[in-house]
Amino acid sequence: MKTTIKIFLLLAIISSFSFSQVKFTSVGASFGTGSIHGNSPSVSALSGSLSTDFKLWFSEVVSFRLGYTHARMTEYFLPENRTNKYYPFLNYYTLKGVIYQPLYKKLFIEETAGILVLNDRTFGDTNIWEFGGTFSLLAGLDFRDLEMKGITVGLSTSYGVTINSTTAGYSIFSIKAQYYF
Repeated sequence: MKTTIKIFLLLAIISSFSFSQVKFTSVGASFGTGSIHGNSPSVSALSGSLSTDFKLWFSEVVSFRLGYTHARMTEYFLPENRTNKYYPFLNYYTLKGVIYQPLYKKLFIEETAGILVLNDRTFGDTNIWEFGGTFSLLAGLDFRDLEMKGITVGLSTSYGVTINSTTAGYSIFSIKAQYYF
C-alpha cells in the first residue's frame, strides 16, 4: 500500500510539470464507512482513498478522476486479540468521468461513473483481481477563488461491483476533500 501511495504522488508531481495534452487539475482524499462483499455476506468497513483529477484536450465539461481506495472490515480497527483472525478487505483502482454542477452560490453536486479494477481479499485464501463498474454522487461546498484554485469538501456515496469471478463490490459513504491547483 505504501508503494501505491508513493507512485500515485510521484505521478501527480511529474504530471503537474509536464506540457502534454493532459492537464492535472486537483488531488483529493476521502474517508468513509460502508460495506464490502465478495463471495460472502456484506461486512461493515472503513475506507480511505486518494485521487487526482485531470482534463483531456477534447473535453472542457467532463474531467476524469484516477483513484485508489482501501476498504477494510471495521473490526480491524478495534482493539482486540488478533490471534488467528482474518479481516476482509478490498483494494481497488477507478477511472471515472466527472461532471461538476454548481447549484447555488457555493453549493454543488458532482456525478461520476467509470471503470473499476478490484483486488478481492474477502477471505484469507482469496486474492483475485476483477473488473467492473462504479458510480458516485457527491454534494458539497466549493471554497475556490475566482481563478478556481482552492478546496472543495463534500459528502459522497459510491457504489461499485465487479462482473467476473466473485462479483465483489462495495457501497461507501464518505467525506471528501479536493484541492485544486
